[in-house]
Amino acid sequence: MITSTILLFLRMCVSVMNLLILVRCFLSFIPHNPYHPLLRYVYEITELVMDPCRKILPDALKYPLDVSPIVAMILIDIVYSVLVRIVYIIL
Repeated sequence: MITSTILLFLRMCVSVMNLLILVRCFLSFIPHNPYHPLLRYVYEITELVMDPCRKILPDALKYPLDVSPIVAMILIDIVYSVLVRIVYIIL
């Protein structure tokens, strides 16, 4: 019972983060006010994951198309897989 609850919580966190990254990607294609409180929240939360991804990527993968959102989503899924395995081992 506790295992399924933990796994559900982890999956929800991953889904929300991936959704926020997708929203941020779509926002880059439309004009918007980046100082709107809701959009500011999206930028601040996703920047926690995307900034380290941008730092490890070579410049060739940043311009003209930034692939850091894809890298961030892949890394989030890898971390999720590791955490699921840890939960199964511990519980």
